[in-house]
Amino acid sequence: MLRYTFLILLVIHVLCDFYFRTETVESKMKIELRQVLYHACIYGVFSVLLFILFLPGLEWRYILFFVLSHGLIDVITYFFHFQSTFWQNERNIFLLDQAMHFMIVSMLVYYTRTLDLRNLCREEVCQFLDVFGVPECILLAWMARLLLIHKPANILIVHILSVYKPTEKDGEAQKGNDKNAGRFIGTLERIIMVIFIALEQYSAVGLVLTAKSIARYERITKEQDFAEYYLLGTLLSTIVAICVSVLI
Repeated sequence: MLRYTFLILLVIHVLCDFYFRTETVESKMKIELRQVLYHACIYGVFSVLLFILFLPGLEWRYILFFVLSHGLIDVITYFFHFQSTFWQNERNIFLLDQAMHFMIVSMLVYYTRTLDLRNLCREEVCQFLDVFGVPECILLAWMARLLLIHKPANILIVHILSVYKPTEKDGEAQKGNDKNAGRFIGTLERIIMVIFIALEQYSAVGLVLTAKSIARYERITKEQDFAEYYLLGTLLSTIVAICVSVLI
């Protein structure tokens, strides 16, 4: 039951914090306070809608705690980066922000531990899943995995690798295209890894890494800085895929 509750809250948080927003989530230090408040409002609206659509039986005190705590955390982390050089690093402020959100999700899981959320779900949703014979917990787990290994994973890896990024020699347009293509490749790479791990085909994961390396082979052999940057990115992407598969 705790796993079921955790997955529901995690899916709602990831959807609202990373996918249902207009401004970029890559740099919380480059946005203004009004944008932080705007995001908090958007997060709250979409969270409430998702709770009403899928968990109409959940008490409003839990929903309000979920929504208001997110807005408070966003405001706190916004002002936090002014306090010291350590928090001016985008990676550190991003990790702090998400750690605090995870703490809130964990607290809600604890407070609602006596509730049977399956009985609070909308009846139409349960009937729809019953038609296809899909267990709710498995569906939620796969939703959480796929959501986490796309935008959140890309942003986390970008923040960690920012200090190791080699100097680009091409134009700005080319750099933008390379960045978008690289992130899409990384997402597909992690999706395939997660599927192989779920099927217990661990040796097949190596084929994904090999195929990715072939595409960049020429640049890897000629530019040492890029080779190290590429290796770090690949290893981080692999770690994320393994952690998501094991923990979710």
